[in-house]
Amino acid sequence: MNKIDYCVLIIFIFLYIFMTFCAQCPHIDIIRFLVICLCLLPALRYGVGMAAFCTIISDGFLLFTPYLKIGVYFFCLVQLFYIFFLLHKKPPYFLFFFLLFFLIFPLPVLGVVYALLFFIHGIIAYFLWKQKKAKPYFGLYLLGLFLFICCDILVAIGHFSDPQPILIWIFYAPSQLLLAFTAKELPPVPIPLVPYL
Repeated sequence: MNKIDYCVLIIFIFLYIFMTFCAQCPHIDIIRFLVICLCLLPALRYGVGMAAFCTIISDGFLLFTPYLKIGVYFFCLVQLFYIFFLLHKKPPYFLFFFLLFFLIFPLPVLGVVYALLFFIHGIIAYFLWKQKKAKPYFGLYLLGLFLFICCDILVAIGHFSDPQPILIWIFYAPSQLLLAFTAKELPPVPIPLVPYL
């Protein structure tokens, strides 16, 4: 880690504490958005810039517009970028256009597509962890995914009841920082993709 990384961590901690304990602030969504934008800096340095960029677009739609499906669509792209990053491959462009097809369906259908992509992402990360257990980055990356799924579960519950944005962001913000900082250290997936026993 260099000085920029340490600066990002310090600013992140300050903003994270602020948005956790000042959640009733009238402009709290701007602070939340800034936290996600901050994660773009390590993401660009550590190779997952496109995933972070799509995360920013997605959060922009979800926080500031009524176009929730577009936000979820970009979150699907986030998962695609992470999947292909871990596979050390470039994602085929037709997948991005194929996902556009799901925008004609209700939001829960797009949510299922997102959940499937997240599941694939998690399985690949787990195989990587099994492949090379010694590195501490694997634990941190899996922790980031765990926090991410906790956030998504709360979002799904909030879709059918009262959302809890404070709890959602307690999980979501650190998940993005962990993924941005640790993705580069993951090795390529073994070919063929099989569990490491």
